[in-house]
Amino acid sequence: MIIAVLLVVGLGWWLHKEGILMPSLRRFGVVGGAGIVAVRLLETGQVMAALAVAGGGVYWWYASAPRGSSPTDGAKLAAARSILGVGPSADADTIHAAWRRVIAQVHPDRGGTAVHAAEVTAARDLLLRG
Repeated sequence: MIIAVLLVVGLGWWLHKEGILMPSLRRFGVVGGAGIVAVRLLETGQVMAALAVAGGGVYWWYASAPRGSSPTDGAKLAAARSILGVGPSADADTIHAAWRRVIAQVHPDRGGTAVHAAEVTAARDLLLRG
């Protein structure tokens, strides 16, 4: 059990580091919960219920996947890059560094506004997802 917990924590850390976890947190949570319930049902010998729960988790995973990009997605990405001052090929570390630099300037504690801080954070989240 300890090994399983360590593996889950390690996977969570890696997904967070890659910028994948936060945009998909609900998807991972629902599917992970369904997996835990399915395993528990299997342990108690309820195979059909376990298959139903696992099937529901798989359905949720695919049904809640982000859809294809719209024509405005390119404009949103360009605006987000402009806010953070990064190029199209910026990796997650570069985006995080740019976010820290810009948020330090626009944060309400430094004389900025909450609206600007929210815009900068939304730009970071969009770039890490895209």
